[in-house]
Amino acid sequence: MKPRQSSLARHIFLTIFAIGAINVLVTLIAVEYIYEDVEDTILSLELAEERAFLERRIDGAEVRRWHSALLTAIYVPDGQTAELPPLLSDRPVPFSAEVADGDKSWLISVERATDPPGVLYIAQDITLLEDREDFMQWAIALLCTVMLLLGLLLARHGTARVLRPLRELTREIRRIEPGTAIDRLHGEYAERELSEIVATLNRMLEALDAYIRREKSLVSLASHELRTPLAVIAGALDVIERRGATGEADRRTLERIRLAANEMQSDVTALLALARRSDSPESETADLTACVQHVIAEIEASVPGAAGRIVCSHSAGSARVRADPALVRMLLRNLVQNAVRHTRGQVRVDIAASQLTVSDDGGGLPAHVRERLSAPQSSRQLPEDGLGLFIVRLICERLGWRYRVLDRTPLGTVFELDWGTEPPTEGL
Repeated sequence: MKPRQSSLARHIFLTIFAIGAINVLVTLIAVEYIYEDVEDTILSLELAEERAFLERRIDGAEVRRWHSALLTAIYVPDGQTAELPPLLSDRPVPFSAEVADGDKSWLISVERATDPPGVLYIAQDITLLEDREDFMQWAIALLCTVMLLLGLLLARHGTARVLRPLRELTREIRRIEPGTAIDRLHGEYAERELSEIVATLNRMLEALDAYIRREKSLVSLASHELRTPLAVIAGALDVIERRGATGEADRRTLERIRLAANEMQSDVTALLALARRSDSPESETADLTACVQHVIAEIEASVPGAAGRIVCSHSAGSARVRADPALVRMLLRNLVQNAVRHTRGQVRVDIAASQLTVSDDGGGLPAHVRERLSAPQSSRQLPEDGLGLFIVRLICERLGWRYRVLDRTPLGTVFELDWGTEPPTEGL
């Protein structure tokens, strides 16, 4: 099963944004902790100074009260009682905490005094300080939100900045087309890593170009080597026919030899076209019905027991397609001949508007053959058990036709050819 692919851009974006978000969170926690610590320290020091100041003002064993805008204090000597405000009553000794009273906040401190002995109650109004703290917290939260949005924008910009040269390199690689010569990559990149990738790709393209040139030279040489004996065979046949000394049986034999030589010549030309992988548009028109009938006649004449077993049907008229007739005949010959050899029943060839099927009643294709035919183009290998269906696949790829194998084991096999977006023209 093919692993699910993820986006590099998404990974980079999430990484940059996560780093920014973590920095904001750490900063928020640190600021809050430092603010709370500073506030507690200031309040503790102020309250301690207030307590020391008030203890110095106690000069007798009697209840004392102090009151200001932000401070309320009561001293109660041991052995005496005093009316305490609700804010201070029922407080244990000692006691120190922040207490909310309506819309106000108080810092309460209840501790014993030593000279003279008693209990000193202090309530300091810290409402203004708490309001300021709430304002600061909202300001910090707003600042963190702005920082997160800024981090989001920077993450998007950073991701685009990092991937821009990669996308440019991808576009440049896509522009490379197989042909007489493979273009090299000419992009200049400021990043050292990308420059190394470009240099490596150029070395690979140079080696591939040299390999293709050697293969084309070999194909050209093979072309001459194969055509020469075919020309000799054709010339010898002409000489024998001009002598006129052959009987009827010999003439039929010579006719079959000439037919086979002509077919070999067409096959050599077609195979060379496949090997060169010419991308020029086809200028010829192939009559599918005529090609099928030609192939049927050839197979019935050359394969023992094939006569009468191949049935051809077509929807209407004579279907024609833009394609090399030699390639089409080779394609059909391999398909029909393969079906005839692997079944003793009928082989049916059906021609429709944009599809051609070859079906038989044999035992079906072996599993390894089906796997090879359905494998992606880049993974194809030269088969060891025959070239017939391998050539079928190459020709389909060359013509731009789609093909599909329907295995109906044990009822046989159906091979579908589909030229899809460019349907044949009826009756050209």
